[in-house]
Amino acid sequence: MDLWDELLALTEADPDFRFLMDGQTVVIDDYLEVRPDAKPRLERAVARGQIQVGPWYTLPDEFLVSGETLIRDLQRGIASADAHGGSMRVGYLPDSFGHAAQMPQLYRQLGFRHAAVWRGVPLAIDRVAFMWEAPDGSRILTAYMGNSYSHGVDLPTEADGLATRIAAALRAIEPFHPGADVLLMNGNDHVLPQRALSAAVRGASGRLNGTQIRLARLDDYLATLPEHEWPLWRGELRSSARANVLMGTLSVRVGEKQVYAQATRMLERVAEPIAALSRVDAAADLERAWTLLLQNAAHDTACGSGIDAVADESRQRSVDALTIASSVLERALPQLAGDGQAWNPSAFPRAGLVEVGGSLIRTPVISGCSVGLLAGGDPGISAIARSMRLENALLTCELSPDGTFTVVDRQTGTRYPALHRLVDEGDAGDEYNFSPTPAGTPPGPVRNFSSTISESGPLRARLEARFDYVVPSGLSKDRRRRADAETTLPVRLALSLEAESPRLDIELEVINRATDHRLRVHFPLPFSVTQSAADTPFDVTRRPVLAARRDPGSPELELPTYPMWSFVDASDGRVGLAVITDGLHEYELLAGGRQELALTLLRGVGWLSRDDLTTRTGHAGPGLETPGAQLLGEQRFRYSLFFHAGDWERAAVWRAAEAALVPILPGRGPAVVTPASGIELEPDCIQMTACIPRPSGLDLRLLNASDQPRLATVRCILHLAGAAWITLGGELREDVGFQDGIIRVPLRPWEIATLRLTR
Repeated sequence: MDLWDELLALTEADPDFRFLMDGQTVVIDDYLEVRPDAKPRLERAVARGQIQVGPWYTLPDEFLVSGETLIRDLQRGIASADAHGGSMRVGYLPDSFGHAAQMPQLYRQLGFRHAAVWRGVPLAIDRVAFMWEAPDGSRILTAYMGNSYSHGVDLPTEADGLATRIAAALRAIEPFHPGADVLLMNGNDHVLPQRALSAAVRGASGRLNGTQIRLARLDDYLATLPEHEWPLWRGELRSSARANVLMGTLSVRVGEKQVYAQATRMLERVAEPIAALSRVDAAADLERAWTLLLQNAAHDTACGSGIDAVADESRQRSVDALTIASSVLERALPQLAGDGQAWNPSAFPRAGLVEVGGSLIRTPVISGCSVGLLAGGDPGISAIARSMRLENALLTCELSPDGTFTVVDRQTGTRYPALHRLVDEGDAGDEYNFSPTPAGTPPGPVRNFSSTISESGPLRARLEARFDYVVPSGLSKDRRRRADAETTLPVRLALSLEAESPRLDIELEVINRATDHRLRVHFPLPFSVTQSAADTPFDVTRRPVLAARRDPGSPELELPTYPMWSFVDASDGRVGLAVITDGLHEYELLAGGRQELALTLLRGVGWLSRDDLTTRTGHAGPGLETPGAQLLGEQRFRYSLFFHAGDWERAAVWRAAEAALVPILPGRGPAVVTPASGIELEPDCIQMTACIPRPSGLDLRLLNASDQPRLATVRCILHLAGAAWITLGGELREDVGFQDGIIRVPLRPWEIATLRLTR
């Protein structure tokens, strides 16, 4: 409130003053909720170009939200900014903790010519700008704020002092080979505008041997960048070479991340598509749910790098969004499927298990986004549980008294021994970074092991094991090692195997009684790999197997703990293993000796920021205690192992992950007799990332999740009146022909396409 009050008064008093509202518009909503009478003043300042707002609604983390969330965030931000006087059209995300590979494609589809970044840029980029290329080939000229987005904070407001500071700033930027125009950002987190700066700029401009100083807008500077002769960077930006990427945020406050992922999935993959297909009017509810999730997309909120009260509010917003999306499903599902019927939310044929009245029923194959009958009949070859063993036609799983299990993939003959080994390590870090304690006595053994058969088949077999895992209780008083005292973490492990499925589903409950530690689960690989493949926004990002490293002069140790949204795959090209997760986003492919894929379950810490880490120099935020981030008490995790031949693309791992996380839904109420409806995509690499209801039809978002160009075939049973290919900004790209409900669209590798279908 203070910032907006002062800023509006300042822009009205000083026509030369300029201010960038950090690239977001949510601050407009917050301000006008309290100061509604200030709306005309605010809009005049934006329209004059003195205050720049947008293009984001909130500045998101790019890896802990879905790709669709990034699109909606930009669309909401641009629309809001335009409604209040005009939007900045720059991909401005300097403070995000690394940048996703597909951001240039999103920006270009929205008509942006420039982006601006700070964190994540590698040493290979030594200029004030570079050309950034997405996996589909889209490129955007990107300004690099090599000395941070706050290099000009708190400038002197008397002429001589300002001239001296500007001269020092010009020397500091020289390693990045600036042109005739140099950018200096006058601000920082939570800093008010400097009222006397405009006069100081006028007084200092003649004191620097011809160098002129002026207050300007960000796009004024970007317009001076030539369109050629810049270094090229392809793909994601996650280097710690010059700025902290703060990779420990991927695994802190995992409970909030889990409910956020569940709410996102329910909204994107269930509520919106079923509203579009059933024509239930849910526009207001869907908009409200998106508002809540976009507020939680703000990067410090999504990352969990805040005080406990922020985390509590974040969780409640996600719970509320999940409740709203679920209410849309409750209203819409009876319009499509009633008793004895089931709805497949996926845009590809699926069979699966549904629970009706406490009984499991296997559906026959149901077409994409269609309704089918529940009568599944004989499952073929059953799933069986015997003692500590699960098996079906494709897998066998043998549970051991140490809590690990061995799987044999009958499809490929590959044996995976000693999977799911719990590994607990001391963590003297904070919400931003993991900081390991010296390796001491390894965590104690598994004690009090017992197992039972909770389901014996034939549709699903299920084993449950209970045991105590012994770990140090916390850190020593000096935080340099783990405590001598031990505690036990009671564990419940449930393994489920469905008939005719190559996927093993896992539920793990842990009562966390320890502090300052990281708990991971390791999956040894019986083959050698050179890279991992993990889904990120509109991409499957391949990352080489690396050890931890620190570039010369870097403030942060670059750990090879990487982000994923819902799966990571390890394969030698002949066979592979994918780990599919529900709201767990951090993995590591451990190098050296026998390779292991490590999945982080929780990271408990008690501080927002500390300055005594071994993995980072200095503070990353305020030094506040955050006892809620220790995650004491019961913690629940859900993930699956998908065993396959070939690599992730040949095995259709993207669709396997969706099948694991988005269930087929049994109908409710009287049986429905309606004209068939559905959407089916071919080939397997074509993914539906959104199905958005519109008054006259729907928008269908597609992704070619392949390194090869593909002809996407869309089969629609919707009685189409028209189809068009549009940009993310809603502009018509071209009309699309269709015949008998079949649309064919050629797509580049990793191209995102939006089809506007009119009924």
